[in-house]
Amino acid sequence: MIMDRKDVLCQNIGYLKKFERDLAYHFSEKTGYPYIEPHWVYVSLSHRCTYRCKMCGVVKILQNYELTTERVKHVFDEIAQWRAKSEVVLTGGEPFLRKDIFDIIAYGIRKNIHIESVSNGALIDQELAVKIMSCGLHNIAVSLDGVSPETHDAIRAKGSFDKAVNALRNLVQAKRRSGHGPQISVWTTIMNENVTELYEMIALVREVGVECLVYHPVIVVQENMQNTLSDAPFWITKAKLEILKTQIDKIIEYQKKNGLVAFLHDPYLWLNYFEGNLKREQWKCNPFVFINIGPDGEVRSCGDSFGNIHKMSLSSCLRSEDAYEARILMKTCAKPCLQTCWAHPDADSLSGIIKEFLDQLRHDAHNDKKTVLREALSMLNEYEEKLKQP
Repeated sequence: MIMDRKDVLCQNIGYLKKFERDLAYHFSEKTGYPYIEPHWVYVSLSHRCTYRCKMCGVVKILQNYELTTERVKHVFDEIAQWRAKSEVVLTGGEPFLRKDIFDIIAYGIRKNIHIESVSNGALIDQELAVKIMSCGLHNIAVSLDGVSPETHDAIRAKGSFDKAVNALRNLVQAKRRSGHGPQISVWTTIMNENVTELYEMIALVREVGVECLVYHPVIVVQENMQNTLSDAPFWITKAKLEILKTQIDKIIEYQKKNGLVAFLHDPYLWLNYFEGNLKREQWKCNPFVFINIGPDGEVRSCGDSFGNIHKMSLSSCLRSEDAYEARILMKTCAKPCLQTCWAHPDADSLSGIIKEFLDQLRHDAHNDKKTVLREALSMLNEYEEKLKQP
């Protein structure tokens, strides 16, 4: 593939590339037309799992479906041709139940795709940890929802806490021995059962040697992300909201001084989320940022499917009439679910996008500012011309 001048500039200047991406997401969201492909592509290889976690409903559906190796590779072939880099997240179920998991990962890596995977840690012994460290993954995340067996096991399964922590230790040791490997992360689901332990999670993952900690507010029902009833299972009760605020304060203070925690949005929005008063002015979905491909091949961002990769190309799914209708529903959704896998707040405001770009341009001491500014203006002019078209 021959790169044009804009490709070369964007490849070498990170903030110009981000400007281009944010513009694409902004105008896609405004017009309903996909000027850019999704940044996050979750691929649910199957819903088979080692556990039946109480807050997870995927093991109850689509049990007789599983994406074949060849079908996943075909999807990777398409993603490799996309203009912008996308992150593919292999999930399930438990992805490491798949015998072909490393074949799938290797194929994606050869296609120059960033691949991540999420695991409950049940299967990651020392041998598997070594394979994970050498397979080319960009990130490996292990779910950990408590700092003690009493909390974590009550949510997931007896013995699951020890298995998850041992998995993390195995991954850390394997990476230290090899000197390379994917980022090792912990994903913690925020819920009523563990709200008093959120800050303590930092000490646990730091002691183990984890490199990144991410918190996600609980989804009550996977099939209905907007189910935010205050009496739903795992929902943080009003009596514990002050505890949540204290936990957030301490987590933010730690993160400012030490890093480790990756905030995907303002963490104080967790309070609004559980109080039930999160407004669209504070947070809104950008329906072009995320898609999930189910084990049955159905493609979704949120709500109903808008295509199936067994019947059409992934690109055709993204540009289908059903996809257009699905995005309208997402844009008008009145109950934000705060799931940052498909939201992109950086693209909400055009003035904000431009301001961020100009601030970074002002501090750029390595590139010709006139050339960079000229290219940025050219990008804006391209969208002006596109918007004139019927």
